Amino acid sequence: MQDQINQSMQQMQKMMEPSRKFNALLLNHAERIAHLNLEAARSYTELATEQMRKMLEIRDPESFQSYLTDQGKIVQTLSNKISEDANALADIGKDMGQEVQQIAQENASVMTEAVQQQSETAAKGSSSGKGRSKSSGSSNTAGASGNTTSAGGNSASAGSSSGAGSAKSSA
Repeated sequence: MQDQINQSMQQMQKMMEPSRKFNALLLNHAERIAHLNLEAARSYTELATEQMRKMLEIRDPESFQSYLTDQGKIVQTLSNKISEDANALADIGKDMGQEVQQIAQENASVMTEAVQQQSETAAKGSSSGKGRSKSSGSSNTAGASGNTTSAGGNSASAGSSSGAGSAKSSA
């Protein structure tokens, strides 16, 4: 009995391992995305603050012209940064997709193994129970014909004084 409990616990742990791996994966990728978001926010905030400071330095038409000229460079820098961040996010998503697929494959093999073990255990249990008569304790006797049915059991007995009759089994 204790062996069966230990075996069941081991099977449960094996079946839960993919869930643990998946949760760790989710946490790891959430952390990576949060770090990416914080870095992006810091970078964009620095860029915006720098542009506001440059706007405060505008005093004449030449400085305004210089500011407008720099805006093309700033737009290019911002565009590059957005592209880099999108690529980094796509890489995180791609990595996660591959790792989820790997966990799913591992889970499929673990589940297949668990089903096979359960089948073997069930087969052992049913083979050790052969030859035993199971009866729920209720019987139905059909008068003169001598037919007796054992409800829920695997065996039935004929019980008449002459020994003649037929046995029925109900499942």
